[in-house]
Amino acid sequence: MTGEGYGASVWKIPELYGQSNSPQLEQLFTLDDHTDKIRCVLWWPLGKHDKLISIDDRNIFLWNIDPSNKSAKVISQGSADMLPNLRGGAWDPHNHNAVATITDSSLHFWDLRSMKRSNAIEHAHIQDVDYNPKKQNIIATAEDEFGIRLWDLRMLKHPLKDLPGHSHWTWAVRHNPEYDELILSAGTDSAVNLWLAKVGTDDSGPESPSGSPTRQEEPLLHSYTDYEDSIYGIAWSSHDPSLFASLSYDGRVVLESVKPHLQRK
Repeated sequence: MTGEGYGASVWKIPELYGQSNSPQLEQLFTLDDHTDKIRCVLWWPLGKHDKLISIDDRNIFLWNIDPSNKSAKVISQGSADMLPNLRGGAWDPHNHNAVATITDSSLHFWDLRSMKRSNAIEHAHIQDVDYNPKKQNIIATAEDEFGIRLWDLRMLKHPLKDLPGHSHWTWAVRHNPEYDELILSAGTDSAVNLWLAKVGTDDSGPESPSGSPTRQEEPLLHSYTDYEDSIYGIAWSSHDPSLFASLSYDGRVVLESVKPHLQRK
């Protein structure tokens, strides 16, 4: 928070070039147009890094950024109107005009060209959402009641598949950037789980004949439990898809490898 408004900053991580002492981060620019608390900032997942999205309690901002000139300009803005508080979101890697936002009781999909909502999953207490980077139209949600759910964006009436999730709240979920059936989840049970989740992407509808979600137990490849507190953040490495990092409530960052479990895929 700066003055009477809210903002965020974008920083440049300098190259080390063999230096023993870490150089200082360089602040490139700030996002100052917000009047509510910023919940998250999203980078376009693929291609040029010349745009980003910032989400506050009530609004979505699409920015054009120019790191070389250290500038950022709002391209468009959308309002959540009467929706409950926006709390986060994800940008579709297959469609740069599509973004999903989380509210207190629903998940809404937006068309950035019109800055209007295009679809929604209602009556769902979702903590996190992630697009499958390898399979178009597939997303995963982390939910209070149902653990992990996999959805086809073309058929949002029922989820494609349910995974058990965690013994307490499932707080975060991430698809692997290379292996499309690998999913990582984190929870307030002080664990990170690695899942093998096979889903189809055809147009035949949900897998059960009745149209209800399948509740088969999916293979839990491994549960990482060497933590003393709740896990609130997870991220796959952008350079090595077998590595991930996790962040727990006590500030501990842990780097793990899933290589021993890839042979079971």
